Amino acid sequence: MKLSLLIAVLFLLNLTVFPQSAETEREPGELLIQFRQMPDDAVALQFTADFEEAGLNFSRRLSERMKIWLLTFDESKVNPEKLLEQIRLHPRVSIAQFNHKVTDRELIPTDPSFTALWAMKNTGQMSGTPGADIKATYAWDITTSGITALGDTLVIAMVDGGVDLGHSDLKLWKNRLEIPFNGIDDDNNGYIDDYNGWNAYMNSGNMQQSDHGTHVAGTAAAKGNNSLGVTGVAFNTYLMPIAGSGSNEGIAVASYDYIFTMRKIYNETNGAAGAFVVVTNSSFGIDGGNPANYPLWGAIYDSLGSVGILNVASTANRGWDVDINGDIPTAMTNVSVVSVTNSTNTDVMNSQAAWGLNSIDLAAPGTNIYSTRQGDTYGYKSGTSMSSPHVSGAIALMYAAADEQTLLQYQSDPVLVSSKFKQYLIASVDTLPSFAGRTVSGGRLNLLNALTMVQNPPQLSAEPTTISLLMAPENTETTAIELISTASGYNPFTVSVPDSVSWLTVDSTSGTLSGATPMLINATVKTTGMDEGLYSTEITIKDFFLNVVKVQVNLKVQIGVRSRLVSGNSPTLKAFPNPFSKEFNVSFTLPNASSVSFELFNSSGVMVYKTANQDFSTGAHSSKLAAELPAGIYFLRMTSSDFVKTIKVVGR
Repeated sequence: MKLSLLIAVLFLLNLTVFPQSAETEREPGELLIQFRQMPDDAVALQFTADFEEAGLNFSRRLSERMKIWLLTFDESKVNPEKLLEQIRLHPRVSIAQFNHKVTDRELIPTDPSFTALWAMKNTGQMSGTPGADIKATYAWDITTSGITALGDTLVIAMVDGGVDLGHSDLKLWKNRLEIPFNGIDDDNNGYIDDYNGWNAYMNSGNMQQSDHGTHVAGTAAAKGNNSLGVTGVAFNTYLMPIAGSGSNEGIAVASYDYIFTMRKIYNETNGAAGAFVVVTNSSFGIDGGNPANYPLWGAIYDSLGSVGILNVASTANRGWDVDINGDIPTAMTNVSVVSVTNSTNTDVMNSQAAWGLNSIDLAAPGTNIYSTRQGDTYGYKSGTSMSSPHVSGAIALMYAAADEQTLLQYQSDPVLVSSKFKQYLIASVDTLPSFAGRTVSGGRLNLLNALTMVQNPPQLSAEPTTISLLMAPENTETTAIELISTASGYNPFTVSVPDSVSWLTVDSTSGTLSGATPMLINATVKTTGMDEGLYSTEITIKDFFLNVVKVQVNLKVQIGVRSRLVSGNSPTLKAFPNPFSKEFNVSFTLPNASSVSFELFNSSGVMVYKTANQDFSTGAHSSKLAAELPAGIYFLRMTSSDFVKTIKVVGR
């Protein structure tokens, strides 16, 4: 029995051994070597002479501080494995290895027509520009799920002319609580026979077909990786067909009302009925329409937004500025509306597509788009109608990528989270000259960036979070508040103090944070004409990503005291010597026991140094940081789960 068990264990251990063939994935004739001391010219010459038969050559210095070089050798003269073994034994070498190849992680679907989908992966097909795409294949390495982390089945509502219900490449939502064609409202949702969706034209559940609607549906969510036809952006997500994209405004309102009803029911029944619709897609509208004349259309968007539904709309196929000429719905300013224009496979705006610096949020591929067509077929179409489903599919995938904490917040505050997702879409685009000054974002949809931002949401912090002052009447005190953003790009923000508070002012009511570079705003307290007593208010900072930080300001006015800052609940941080060379000491105090890490950022906001988290108790501490850096200005950041503290240090 013991012998059998031993054999089984050895067999299992053998199965877990990594294959040696993985080592062959390397750059031929290249080595990465970390030396114990960075070699000068004489040492390098001697080192190559020690392996003369290999034709060893110092090719490129990869890291001065970590003493790493790229070296080349002649594989025809030596056995690479034996050479590597010999180099590892050399007294000057700390680490040596082959220069292994690294490949981008992406998912290429098995669908036979995938190569025609330049919007998903542009390799230059159809005379396009390689890379002028939404980076879908890389985004799919993050997620392709049609289900959220909390188990909700995602649904995209397609408001169009109808959909081919028999198309084998579409994953169509069904109202499972409704029995089709029995003339009864089985689920008591107010709609009879809505098993396949809703036909607002006919006010019935008898869904009609549309070539246009089928094409749009496939772009958003055609089944992917199924060895059939094409691939949609969110290719595991269900599509809810709604026929109602034309005729008149009343039909449009009725179409959206069905979606609103089904999402409300889903929320009210905790998912037992209805549908978890997170986004609607519309490819219709009114050229030149003035939003002021369409208040009901706007009101229905507000209702949809109130339950957390974003509404993606394609703008007019007109070469004009909708900020000037108007458009319905893309000139509407409703928070839940995402307006999209048409980009080509060379990353320029289609000449027939409308734009608007204040109205159109972003561009997405819409020219020569291959997708599903009526009659279980496939084909090309162009227009802004083809752009919007790329974005609606992206929004569905953003919910699939979100973690449980984000989704729980979405349950409690659907407006906030859906609005944040809209901001993420805008901030994560590829900025391009063709769309600068013509769209809010200045760029074209980047699905990879959008999903990455959902998984790593930009944060905003302020230090200190509480300011407490003891002041005599007729005095003035100013203190600085440091703002820090984790966003990689620009992050505009606003600063506000309640209108009713006259004793507190800030020197800036708006600004823009750039990368990780901190920014200071000054808060000034004037006790002129104030009576003795206690006063309290707060400073509110809100950024582009809808993060809100509040700084509490407490003031005690007392005759005869010396004005001073009495806050004792904030961490402190000092560095010395400053300026520093190679290493410096940090002294800091903690109001609470915390796990702390330190980071150094250069003046461009790029992190150049980081320590691992270390646990510290409440009180004063000191530590030594070794960082060999070029001369310049740096920002030292101390971070824990409770606070962020940053100071400026100078390297020499």
